[in-house]
Amino acid sequence: MHKICIRFQVSRILILSLMLTLSLSGCATSKTDRQQLGDYGNLSRPEKPNFSSHGDSFQPDDPSLHKALPEMTSDELEAAGDRYLGNRDYYMAFVQYEKSLELQPDNIRIYYKQGLLFLFTEKYDEAVKSFLKVAEKDPGNALAYEGLGTAFFNMKKYEEAEKNFLKAVEIDQNLWKSRNFLGNIYDFQKKYEKAYKEYVKAIFLKPDEGLLYNNLGVSLSLAGRYMESINAFKRALGTKGSKEKIYNNLGMVLAKTGRTEAALEVFKKGVGTAQAYNNLGCVYMAQGEYQKAEKSFNKAIECSPKFYDTAYENLKKLEVGSVVR
Repeated sequence: MHKICIRFQVSRILILSLMLTLSLSGCATSKTDRQQLGDYGNLSRPEKPNFSSHGDSFQPDDPSLHKALPEMTSDELEAAGDRYLGNRDYYMAFVQYEKSLELQPDNIRIYYKQGLLFLFTEKYDEAVKSFLKVAEKDPGNALAYEGLGTAFFNMKKYEEAEKNFLKAVEIDQNLWKSRNFLGNIYDFQKKYEKAYKEYVKAIFLKPDEGLLYNNLGVSLSLAGRYMESINAFKRALGTKGSKEKIYNNLGMVLAKTGRTEAALEVFKKGVGTAQAYNNLGCVYMAQGEYQKAEKSFNKAIECSPKFYDTAYENLKKLEVGSVVR
């Protein structure tokens, strides 16, 4: 059952937290760094892996990884690891890469690929170790610094992440993912003009990537540049890929600027009628228009009473809020 779950503190609600929570990320705690960054960087962030038949028990030091394999050259083992990596069988990819390194221990390509594998499996400390080996052996390897930045970003070590992303783009100005991550970090730091410049550079490098326009739209909204934000979201809708997050963010900005009817229609395109009314109720709730919020939540329940328990929970929060306001 797909739904959007939103936690509120009625006495102090930021439209920023609403915007990002209404994206694809589901439930969010209002004070965490992760929520403030929301869905920024999703394309660059590793996906939750599929460990195939090995389950979630993959560990780099598992003795079973070192079982005897058929005689193969280092390059053949690397190629086999690449195939497993492409199929998201990360366990077997690691086996092949380890065996390849036994035959060719100075192959920095393998260390880099292992770093990616650790990113994909959310083992960020191990990813840092692998990318550091690449950077030590090849200080001019921009992708090693981008990998380090990505690992530190996911560890919420944003200063370290920024340092490495800056090093990456110093070496190679064409790394659009590093630019995007820098924009994420600067938004978190409320350095909106610096974020804007990074997103624009990223879009110049990757003009067909909807994520970048979406992130630019969020950043512009945070900076209070609402009309430019709306235009960025509209550009995002003209690209390929999922549109749900973009419709939600566009709806939030339209509602923020008082265009609630237009916001409702946009929400409907992204998440359907019931959730659209819930989202609009959240906007009203954030603005202190509690009667309008209650009406919207009731409308959400009316549209889908069996499915939409989220609106009912928000109604209960309204009742609690009515006591404190």
